[in-house]
Amino acid sequence: MLIYRKNIIRFDILNTLLGIIIFIVLFAVLKMEIIISGVLALLIYIGSSLLFAPNNKLVLLGIKDSNKQKEYMDLLDNGYENYEKISKLRNQLTKPEIKAKCTLIVNQIAKILKYLEKHPNKIGQNKKFFTYYLEAILKIINSYNDISTQNVHTKEIEEVMDKTEKSLTLIEKSLEEQFSKMLQNDALDLDTEIDLLNNSINMKDF
Repeated sequence: MLIYRKNIIRFDILNTLLGIIIFIVLFAVLKMEIIISGVLALLIYIGSSLLFAPNNKLVLLGIKDSNKQKEYMDLLDNGYENYEKISKLRNQLTKPEIKAKCTLIVNQIAKILKYLEKHPNKIGQNKKFFTYYLEAILKIINSYNDISTQNVHTKEIEEVMDKTEKSLTLIEKSLEEQFSKMLQNDALDLDTEIDLLNNSINMKDF
């Protein structure tokens, strides 16, 4: 199951329990009428859902455009689905060194997905990661796994398999560079904020 979808389910369960507890307190402890207790508990449940539910995270972090909200959530959904498919394929590989390379790739993908989930405002800048790179990685590993299980060893197939194995190293390095670039952009933003704050302090503009 997708990571942020798990958070949504967990929140829904806890929020429902909170609503039930509030209803019991209002009705059984404070002796309010059952209809009033139910309405108040329901209003608190709805208010909590609107303000704190994880599925409203994109709105809370500044993604107010409804079309972008849907687009970015769809990209995350698709990204996590491809991540899970790649993880399952990795587990099916029998060659230890190739499995190890795919493990590094899976770990890099997880880092990027978690980062973009936490910083949804940066999903638009990295759409190609979802729409091309993940799809291509999945296709390459899937094809490699299919061919390797056939136990056919012609010269042409061996050359393709060797080329694929070398490409996995390049893929892992590319993902690492992509993640490092995301963090570097954050570091530059932080550096700019620090400079602005220092200038403000030096000018006693507070």
